[in-house]
Amino acid sequence: MSPQITRPIDPSLHPLVTGNYRIATPAIEAFHELVTRCLRYRIMGALIYGPSRIGKTRAIEYVRLLLARHHPKMTTFHAQCEHKPRHAEGPFFVNLLEAVGDHTPNAGTNPAKRMRLTLRIREAAARAGSSTVLLFCDEALQRERIRMAA
Repeated sequence: MSPQITRPIDPSLHPLVTGNYRIATPAIEAFHELVTRCLRYRIMGALIYGPSRIGKTRAIEYVRLLLARHHPKMTTFHAQCEHKPRHAEGPFFVNLLEAVGDHTPNAGTNPAKRMRLTLRIREAAARAGSSTVLLFCDEALQRERIRMAA
């Protein structure tokens, strides 16, 4: 009689089977180090560039998970920004308001959207107990849509 090992969960739910896992590649680790360096030296912004379809959006998600683990009081947001042929303040604020979880991102004038955005960011930082807020602006998805539509 062979002993049966009782598994705590169904093996078909394992992340390797479902494909729901993340691995830090050397590029993602370098990205995390860059973000950490920016935080340490209070650098206000950085631009990360890479060709389409190489995983920038996934890298942002991974780095946000690491930051949440190592800096639990820090607030991070991930904005899916749209590329516009003309500069337009309204859609810009709508994207940012969506990223910070505003329930009515399209409502109001541009100055009202700006004030609401500032308020939402301050509220999130106050809830977290830190004055540090990171905003990742990701333009990758929209560029892909434009390229596929052309």
